[in-house]
Amino acid sequence: MKKIISMLTGVLLAGILFVTGGFASTVAYAADDSAKYIKGATFLSAVHGQTEDGTEIVLALYEKKNGEDVAYINDGMGHIFSDFTIEYGTIKGIGPVQYITVGKNLVITYFESNGIPGLIAEDGTIYACEYLDAYTVSQLMSMD
Repeated sequence: MKKIISMLTGVLLAGILFVTGGFASTVAYAADDSAKYIKGATFLSAVHGQTEDGTEIVLALYEKKNGEDVAYINDGMGHIFSDFTIEYGTIKGIGPVQYITVGKNLVITYFESNGIPGLIAEDGTIYACEYLDAYTVSQLMSMD
């Protein structure tokens, strides 16, 4: 499971670099409805992150035909589907970053260090990541 989630994380980060945010309202959905809310959506990117203590996260980004952006987040204990936006910035000591705002208040920071993608959660937790492909993410969602 950790390897699958690790692969998923990497793919997400690659897509994030090319994604611009939308302005849809915040909506969170139950996991059972994953196909309903991302059916027909274009997979943009996904990453699987893990901390030194083994805490994991999967972040996958999708764009629907109507222009709505949808994020899937799974922290190993639960998951959500919600809209997202991306803003670009710089953090001293890290360099260029992307602030991914999921819903109205969850901000996850994406960065790369020495070619390795990473995420920083709002609480300061840092995840070393790897990219995941669309198939791997769909397999993880089917286990929700």
